[in-house]
Amino acid sequence: MIQITRTQLFTLILIFEIGSTTLFALGIGAKQDAWIVIILSTLVGLFLVFVYTQIPRYYPNQNFRDILVDVLGKKIAFPLLFLYGLNFLSGASHNFYEFGAVIKLTALPKTPLLIILYLFIFVIVYILSLGFEVLARTSEILVPIFLIFLITTYILTLFSGQFDLSALQPVLGNGITPILSELYKVIGFPFGEMVVFLLFWHYLKEPEKIRKTAFLAVGTSAILLTLSLIVMISILGAELAANSQIPLLETILVINIGDIITNLDIIAVLLMFIGGFFKTALHFYGFVLVISWIFNTKRMKLIMIISGLLFPWFVVYRFPGLDEQRWKGPDLRQIYEIPLTALLPILLLIIIILKKKSTSRKENESA
Repeated sequence: MIQITRTQLFTLILIFEIGSTTLFALGIGAKQDAWIVIILSTLVGLFLVFVYTQIPRYYPNQNFRDILVDVLGKKIAFPLLFLYGLNFLSGASHNFYEFGAVIKLTALPKTPLLIILYLFIFVIVYILSLGFEVLARTSEILVPIFLIFLITTYILTLFSGQFDLSALQPVLGNGITPILSELYKVIGFPFGEMVVFLLFWHYLKEPEKIRKTAFLAVGTSAILLTLSLIVMISILGAELAANSQIPLLETILVINIGDIITNLDIIAVLLMFIGGFFKTALHFYGFVLVISWIFNTKRMKLIMIISGLLFPWFVVYRFPGLDEQRWKGPDLRQIYEIPLTALLPILLLIIIILKKKSTSRKENESA
């Protein structure tokens, strides 16, 4: 039986939430107030996490398929599972392609994209085939390294001579409207993507600790994302941060301390690779898990291998270029993701509560 510790769950959620956000200046449509967007969206994101973690409290140690079947019946549960599977496949394809494209752009410009993607998916399938707990242990090892590099870049930018906090002013200079228009995007990405963890809660050794661990991880990731935005805007300015293809890379390239500490783009590539790996792996595993549940098979390794062989071709066909992938990114994905990440989990929780109350009432009456 797969079991992971609280620390492993914490590191998985943390790296998942930061993940591909290293490629974006989140909420930058609000210009210098983008950091306010992160703070407000975190509050809504924590409410979604509350919903996601409340569901397993009524069904401890049961997987998401069994919960759906018990609450909604097979005729509704299985089509709904299929929709979630497609959503996780879509999320995996976005992350998979953008990190492959970024690695080609920054580190391996002469290597064919398909070769990069196949190397990437080979590592993902290999680790996942060893078991979900191996992925969790890997996150436990790599997240400290990831955080050290990330925080080091924050510190180095302070001494770069380009850091200017006045770029964050005036606060609310354009009013509240730009903040509100960006809010729903950041709620869905990255906080709404936490819905994939509904498939993994039953792996935790201490299910009663799920909420505390999830809240701590999401809160920590929100602080790091806010700091990232403040650093990006303070270094690049709101306009350049908004128009940069990879703002984190642009920010790190600015670092030059005494012509000694410079050319740190390898740190940016490493941060993006680690974040992209776990973001893709968790979405990909979510898709494989859903397919195995739908077909009621335990041959997950076979599903992983077949999916892994086809996945790079599917991704390259779906996204002819990085610009089109960005166009089909968080903004467009919200149209079909919001019902799956927010509306359906909330509705499911309401149905569970009503059903439990009805069952309790009948038991009391019969007694």
